[in-house]
Amino acid sequence: MRVDHQACQRAATTALTGLILQLLIATTLLVFGLFSDSSAFVFASLFAWVGILVWLGLIILFYQEKMKLLEELEESELVGDEHATMFESSGDEIRPAASRLKLIHRWVMPAFSLFTACSLILVSVLVLKHLGRLLHQDDSLQTFLQHTKHVGWALAVSMAFALTSFIYSRFIAGMSRVSVWTNLRGGSAWMVGNTVVLFALSVGLLFRFFDNEEVLLAVTWGIPIFMLAVAAEILINFILNLYRPRLHGESPRPAFDSKTLSLFASPDSLVRSINEAINYQFGFDITSSWGYQLFLRSVIWLIGLGVFVLFAMSTIVIVEPTQQAVRVRQGAIIGEVHNPGPMFKLPWPLEVSIVEDVTHIRTLPLTFTWKKDRPVILWTDDYNNHALVKPTPFIVNDSQGTTESISDDLLSLVDIRSVLQYRIAKDGLMDWLLFGSDEVHRRSRITYREMAILAISQDTLTQMFQNLQLDEVLGTDRSKLSSIAKERLQASLDKQHSGIEVISVDLPLISPAGKSAQSFEELSVAKQGEARLISAATGHAQSLLTRTVGDPALVDDTVQAVKRYNNARDEWDEVRRNDASSAQSIATAKEIMMQSESHALALVENGNGRAAAQIRSAKVERWTTLMDTWAKSSRVRGQMEAYKSAPKLYMQRMYMSVLARKLPNIRKYVTGIDPSRLSVDVELREINPLLNFADTLENNEEGAQ
Repeated sequence: MRVDHQACQRAATTALTGLILQLLIATTLLVFGLFSDSSAFVFASLFAWVGILVWLGLIILFYQEKMKLLEELEESELVGDEHATMFESSGDEIRPAASRLKLIHRWVMPAFSLFTACSLILVSVLVLKHLGRLLHQDDSLQTFLQHTKHVGWALAVSMAFALTSFIYSRFIAGMSRVSVWTNLRGGSAWMVGNTVVLFALSVGLLFRFFDNEEVLLAVTWGIPIFMLAVAAEILINFILNLYRPRLHGESPRPAFDSKTLSLFASPDSLVRSINEAINYQFGFDITSSWGYQLFLRSVIWLIGLGVFVLFAMSTIVIVEPTQQAVRVRQGAIIGEVHNPGPMFKLPWPLEVSIVEDVTHIRTLPLTFTWKKDRPVILWTDDYNNHALVKPTPFIVNDSQGTTESISDDLLSLVDIRSVLQYRIAKDGLMDWLLFGSDEVHRRSRITYREMAILAISQDTLTQMFQNLQLDEVLGTDRSKLSSIAKERLQASLDKQHSGIEVISVDLPLISPAGKSAQSFEELSVAKQGEARLISAATGHAQSLLTRTVGDPALVDDTVQAVKRYNNARDEWDEVRRNDASSAQSIATAKEIMMQSESHALALVENGNGRAAAQIRSAKVERWTTLMDTWAKSSRVRGQMEAYKSAPKLYMQRMYMSVLARKLPNIRKYVTGIDPSRLSVDVELREINPLLNFADTLENNEEGAQ
């Protein structure tokens, strides 16, 4: 065909049509996915949104090629047949459109390719992170994978756009065979990418009709992986384009032009390539044989047989040993609950089956959950920062419960984290199915059945804690709260015919709400200190009593005997001091006291402890004192006789005896004159002999003489 600006204009128009179609596909998939709660459609729309960059690049490229051809046409009209003029020039100085086209091939198209690859990588990584949180339903984003309930509409949308994308990709692939339209292969490849994603999505939705969501889940995981594969091919093409030799007159191929996807845009050429490969492997033209041709003629019948087998297989449902099932026809449950074993039903879509695992234990947070697993939780922690949602405190009674109405008492607030574990009750599948549906609420991200269970559970817990005292909630009796909550919640669910068996109601956290937790911790620390002091005092008392009594087995008996003795002594003293008491009563009280004393002393002596040793020591000291006193008395009586015989001599003797005992360490001076005529001036000061060298020498000389 003739290569002029009209050809490039047609290519640009085709690229603009592809852009509109790509935008329509991306918008429809995103809107349908958001309004029908389908995560798979949202993920598929992300791939379509990135494809808009490819069509924008093609529009820019073909528009600039059109401008280049117009520039060449204008130049040829101006120059005409004359090739030499005084204004003759060459290069890009008089061809700005050609210069811009080279700039687009050199910088703009690689930039579009890199940006497309980076966008695919970024989107796929975000989607994979989102899917990676599916096993952690307590994360901060409350991640769940949603599946639309409008399966028929979803299948119609996906199949319609898959067919449209494939037809348009075939149309563009046919245009790209013309040399001037070669770069349309990039748009054709991206349309094939849309077809691959939507066809896989359609297969997953088709399996949902057979109550199989695993295929759709695999497709959801496959979409980001497919985007990573396309991004990797774009990066490889970009690197190869840097080293690929460029032929004169050949239009460079953008890196976003996927050769792998281009093969699917021309399946006839792919089939021919497969046929040639088969013939090459066998060494002869096997594709022309009657067997191969029979297979091609019978392929439609084989597909029909496969579809018939699929419908026939949908009439049999295998119920596992841990499952129970029911048949549903036009939304109504038909027949009774089917126990484990094969269950027969009408083929889909006349009847479908609902199979539930009745032994699976389900978990439902009743209050709040942590953003991350926390091994240690303190009352003083700020739960608002660590919890997904702000905890709602429960009301408990803070008084002693003396009034009849709770509203008349003092009230307190406590934060409670509660987790319900439950399963389908025995013979309760029918009530379970009628109690609620498995449809996921859009805002809460939980099913309507779980919303009903949550409302009933929270109401039951609120009523239970409103009738409890604060000491019962925070004291030692809180270990019984889980069993009480389980019984009350089971009764509430049975009243609503929920078909649920409550396994447990866990209360891993019960703490005072707000800033009052610190005061409770101080009280707890004070109680622990009190208990520690009491324990230390008790130990000290036991140790003291054991040391005092001696035998630990006699401590209690000895203490009681001493108490009886003290009481008997006080009673005897009271009777003795009472003037109205008779002699007989005084004697009786004294006898009782003496018996109590004897019994206590006997126990103390049998224990052979410190008290017994002290009693024995007191007895010895008593006899020693008596004997010393008797000896002194005897000596005084003997001295009295001596005094009576010679009083002056006795006095002089005693005087000299005192001097003999006291004067040996005192210096004595002897004077030979009348004391009245003597005046003595003596300095009464002792000198250290170690410092008085003169006295020391005199003493040594006197000793030598």
